[in-house]
Amino acid sequence: MAKITSVIDIGSNSVRMAIFRKTSRFAFHLIYEVKSKVRISEGCYESGGVLGEVPMERAICALKEFVQIAKAHKSRKIFCVATSALRDAPNAKVFLERARRECALSVKVIDGKKEALYGGIACANLLHYKDGITMDIGGGSTECALIEDGKIIDLISLNIGTIRLKELFFDKEDNIEGAIGFIQEQLKDIPQHFKHHRVFGVGGTIRALSKMIMKYKRYPIEEVHGYEVDVMQNLKFFEKISHSSLDKLQEMGVPQDRIDNIRSGALILQMFLMHFGTKEIVTSGVGVREGVYLSDLLRGHKNTFPKAFNPSISAIEDRFMLDKRYAEMTRKESLKIFDALFPMHKLDEQCKKLLHTASYLSSIGRILNFYNASYHGSYFLLNALEYGFSHAERMSICLLVEYSGKKIPQDESIRGISDMMPKLLSLQWLSFMLALSETLCRSEGNVQIRYEYLKSKTLKIYTTADLYLARENIIKLHKPEPLNIEFIKAF
Repeated sequence: MAKITSVIDIGSNSVRMAIFRKTSRFAFHLIYEVKSKVRISEGCYESGGVLGEVPMERAICALKEFVQIAKAHKSRKIFCVATSALRDAPNAKVFLERARRECALSVKVIDGKKEALYGGIACANLLHYKDGITMDIGGGSTECALIEDGKIIDLISLNIGTIRLKELFFDKEDNIEGAIGFIQEQLKDIPQHFKHHRVFGVGGTIRALSKMIMKYKRYPIEEVHGYEVDVMQNLKFFEKISHSSLDKLQEMGVPQDRIDNIRSGALILQMFLMHFGTKEIVTSGVGVREGVYLSDLLRGHKNTFPKAFNPSISAIEDRFMLDKRYAEMTRKESLKIFDALFPMHKLDEQCKKLLHTASYLSSIGRILNFYNASYHGSYFLLNALEYGFSHAERMSICLLVEYSGKKIPQDESIRGISDMMPKLLSLQWLSFMLALSETLCRSEGNVQIRYEYLKSKTLKIYTTADLYLARENIIKLHKPEPLNIEFIKAF
């Protein structure tokens, strides 16, 4: 597979391109993204799906520059897929020929189920939950994939899209009742087994609505991927959006590029949520483009990463880790300490998972500067642990890295996410165990270490070395509870 790969997605509303850099066999990261609101479907839903000359010209102009950008990034492979507008257009061949001739681009028009499959592959591999229904609201259609235990069970595609509804029902008569009836008829085609309390929200409409909710709540993380929305708390908000005038939408803070189609998008969203019986939306920053990329990356692996593999962790390791041996040692010792001290902290497996990741990546900040490395590492991880982690997990790991061995402050700025994180005492325990393992692993050489916990709240550390510096430094570590530490040279 090419080291740098570009994926272009020609949607009814926008044309988007993502450029990915592969860092090892399955690890990758996004290096560039660009979109153009060409609206290739403009006017087509009132004219039997025929693409207009002006919208096609806009799309060709965008594609020319996309190809130039891809080549500038030394992309050796370019995938280009087109969805609803082109698969419905009687004159699609005209556009495809122009793209081939003027842009040197081979465009593959995919059917609705293939589009749903790509969205499903992306969500199943790059979100932190493995069960739910993907919902990709596009300009001309909406695609859904039913996912169970990380496997795609079924796929559907319905001709319900933001631009389609806008042109048919909102533009001339503002016929919201007609739009509701249209959606209700389409919902009848959804199989009965498409029911789930969780929806993976894909596409610009859901991202825009999630960002508005995040802004209103002063949410501490800016990235929308992985953001969880409580449906019952926000259903009235979605309804308000779908019934508001354009002027009112501006006052509510709707992004300018979404003003004209967010009403139809919000209406589609709320009706699908009620039909599925959804309680939570997990906002996805990934979709068709990532799905196309992963289907190529994971060929021969059933579109699934190897068990326990995380692409973000591996990409961080490939790009920023200076001393893998130290990282492995720190992780190994931190987990041994976790097990030894379990009678005191009694933390669950989720906390152990956080320590597993934080201890392995805790030294990552040194790539920027040794001084304040924990602060740099925290920032790195908050922004780089993108795939496979919830926002609460990312924030917890960052706090452990930044405050390793120190007292973690009660930070008001994370109030919007702290209720989903472990309690402060639990994080303080993890911080102490991480710092203790870092301290013990500083010495060079093959030092063997064993731990024994006594009911007198004493941790005995048996080692094959004196570890003078560790003994000196452990005194400075912040302990969540009184704990005696004794060193015994043994083995």
